[in-house]
Amino acid sequence: MKDVIALLDCHNSPELGELTLSRPLASTSFLGRYAFMDFMMSNFANSGIETAGILCKNHQRSLMKHMGNMSSWVANTKIGRTTVFYNEKGILNESYNTDLNNIRENDWILYDSKAKTIVIAAPHILMTLDFAPYIEEHRARKEALTVLYKTIDDADKTFLDRYCFEVGEDGYVRDILRNDGTKKRRDISLEAWIIDGEALAEMIDRYPRYDASFGIREMIASFIRQKLFKVHAAPFKGYVRCFDSLAHYVEYSFELLNPQIAKELFHPEWPIFTLTHDTAPALYGQKSEVTNSFVSNGCIVEGEVHDSIICRNVKIAKGAVIRHSILLSGVRIGEHARVSDLVIDKYSSISSKHTVEGDPKNIIYVRQGAIL
Repeated sequence: MKDVIALLDCHNSPELGELTLSRPLASTSFLGRYAFMDFMMSNFANSGIETAGILCKNHQRSLMKHMGNMSSWVANTKIGRTTVFYNEKGILNESYNTDLNNIRENDWILYDSKAKTIVIAAPHILMTLDFAPYIEEHRARKEALTVLYKTIDDADKTFLDRYCFEVGEDGYVRDILRNDGTKKRRDISLEAWIIDGEALAEMIDRYPRYDASFGIREMIASFIRQKLFKVHAAPFKGYVRCFDSLAHYVEYSFELLNPQIAKELFHPEWPIFTLTHDTAPALYGQKSEVTNSFVSNGCIVEGEVHDSIICRNVKIAKGAVIRHSILLSGVRIGEHARVSDLVIDKYSSISSKHTVEGDPKNIIYVRQGAIL
């Protein structure tokens, strides 16, 4: 798809408590070997979209570190590319650091890529999504804007404060509003938009006449209410999770230890691309024991690991026991230490014979570089 550009929108990602204090959600570690951005960027690549951009709001260093040479998600490196967009003016004022302002400041890419269709999606919405049929339908119907949504029955517990739609029988959005948790059944926005190039240009042109703090969502909501153009709603029925809190980060990570649930997200014909570290396979000691866990490359496991997720280059010494925990890269667990119900950030250490336990219903976060 040479006339399509996809944008990963990092401006509206929720905070995952202390886990995202020094990094954006997009580059936050997930399932040991991935970052959240890998999933949507892989959706772009697997859908045949050759040009992609990342709308970076903050913590640019962490994002760039994970992206490496930026070729991981480019199927054809001769004609495809990945570009990071940063709103230098907006960083001085949080209210104006919006996705729409970011696009406006970097609108050269729209003309340089000659894109007729723009796809915008968020890193905190986890799903396996082929954009190709949605783009084809969008073009066949000659729509200005198509939004993707899913009808859910637990809106009182999930997707709280995210956008939802009122969809008419004709398949067009009647209104866009916040999910306040008062209803179980909602047509929830997947924060994935397919926009005609001329429609996006009109948004950028009208932007100064509206509130300067408006983002894409707010502009679209205003356009819908003023009936400036119709917005087509396209349903999605696959596996979807919205990572909007540390509690959901833990819950949704552990649910993927279940192979039946993992099959809904991972498909052999739909690879998830990520930065390659070329680290050696995990090394297991003679007395090590590992059950129902993800253990990444570069780890040395001499103790026990149960129902846990272990990121790269973690060392677990003899006699140590890890249960129901997430250990990020570079963590060190001393001999005969006991760890349960924790999220341990990078480069932290648990001393020998030390016991640190959280609660299954309220997992404790251990900050980056901590020594306990």
